[in-house]
Amino acid sequence: MLQLDRRKLDIVLARQCLSITDAVKLAGLSNALLTRIFSGKCTLTTKTLGKLSTALKVDPTELIKDE
Repeated sequence: MLQLDRRKLDIVLARQCLSITDAVKLAGLSNALLTRIFSGKCTLTTKTLGKLSTALKVDPTELIKDE
């Protein structure tokens, strides 16, 4: 199961001088969705991961937890 790594996401955002709000807007996602993913109330789909990684111009593996 894919899991978004908050620490990795924060690093990518810091490198690009973006906030989480900026990132979700660029990806066409909602803050609520990201909150549900981080809280475990919603699973991370490949589509959501793809939108987020494309918006941030990073490889999807840079945003997920290592298994």
